[in-house]
This record gives sequence, C-alpha cells and structure tokens, in this order.
Amino acid sequence: MNAFNHTKKIRGLFTKLVLNISEIVLNISKFFSHIISAPSKCLILLCLPLLLVSCDKTNQYARKGNRKYNKKEYSEAIKNYEQALKNDSTFDKANYNLGNALMQDNGKDYSKAVEHYNKYLTNKTPKTSKEKRDVANALYNRGNALFGLSQTNKESEEGMKYLSQAANDYKQSMILNPKDTNAKYNYALCLWLMKNNNNPDDQNDNQNNNNNSEINQMLNAIKNNEKQTISRVKKNNENVQDKHNEKDW
Repeated sequence: MNAFNHTKKIRGLFTKLVLNISEIVLNISKFFSHIISAPSKCLILLCLPLLLVSCDKTNQYARKGNRKYNKKEYSEAIKNYEQALKNDSTFDKANYNLGNALMQDNGKDYSKAVEHYNKYLTNKTPKTSKEKRDVANALYNRGNALFGLSQTNKESEEGMKYLSQAANDYKQSMILNPKDTNAKYNYALCLWLMKNNNNPDDQNDNQNNNNNSEINQMLNAIKNNEKQTISRVKKNNENVQDKHNEKDW
C-alpha cells in the first residue's frame, strides 16, 4: 500500500482550516481593536501564511520519502522523512514511515527504528477499527526491530530483555488484530527462544518438560517447523515474519 495517498485531500482541508482561522483572528482583532495594536495584528496575519508554507514543505518531504520508499531507495527515503520531522517533530506518520525505512535499509538501524516507533505510539488509544489496525501494525514492526536487537545482542542479558519486549509487542498487536498470523508466529518464536535462553542450540530435556500452558500452546504453532526455525535463527537476524508494509494514510 502507498503511504499518504490522501495527502492532497488533507492539504486542502488544512488550507481551508488555516483560512478559517485567519478569518476568526480578523474578527477577534476587530472585536478587541482597542487591545490588539496594529503591529500585532499584522504580525499575526504574516505568521499564518508562513505556517501554511511550513506545513506544505513538511508534506513535500514526506511524499518524496514515500516515493523513494516505494522505489526501495531507503537511504533517500530516510533523508526525506528526517527533513519532514525537522520541520515538525510531532509528525507521527513520518515517524512511523521513518521507522519502516530504517528497518528496510541495508544498515538496519534497529535502535533508531524503535525510537521512531516509540514516538508514533506515544499516547495512542485506538478506538476505531482503522486506529486499532494502525497501532497493531506499529506494535508489530516495533516488535521486529526489538527482535533484531535481541539477535545482535544474543550473548548478553540485553538480548533477553529485547526478546521479552518483542514478545510483548507481538502479543499486544495480536490483541488489537487477532487474525494476524504473522504476529502469532513471531510471538511463538520469541517464546520458544526465551525458553531456550535466546539460543536454539541451548536445549535440554528439563526445558522440554515445561508445563507453562501458554508457551506450549504457542509453540505448537511452530512445532512442525522447528528445524527450519532453528536454521533461520542461526543464519541471520531476519527470521521473523515481516510485513514490509506501510500505512495507508
């Protein structure tokens, strides 16, 4: 799906909003003409067009970032999303797409991707089905980034911490989108690795007798695929099921 495919419509609505605000400011300035001086009124009116230009520039960077992302030019996409965020650090859509681009780029900056997913997810309380889907996708992708960190820090305690956080993100994503089989698989994989100390070769008979019903239930999802799972874990850090999708903004 292409990101920001409704941007033009949003720009039009925003332009109308700014014009309405301008009219309101003019009415207020007339009403309080004895309080607001002429220079102050001029300053307010001058600031409004600058605000509109700044917003348009932000959207231009974001749209260019989307085009580069869709062409798989992830480094260029990252630069444009970063420019959009320089103009507006609260632009959560740019934060989300920047996180995605960082995950797709050859460098795979997992830590920075997590940082931008965190910004996007701040104060999100999804209510509608679309909002739930959007937040579920962000949680899923943040889980992928955390999983990447867990595998690059496999020999340390931090690796287990990241793995636990990834499992929690997949779990929360499943709650919002119960039909997401990829999240279920990745959650089961995280639990399986946690059970084996984040090392597929570190297994023993006692661990296989674990009676934790939730873990055993989730592990059944990959029981028939265990050899392939171990092989993928050994091979590289990209063994989670990845959606590779952007939001339909």
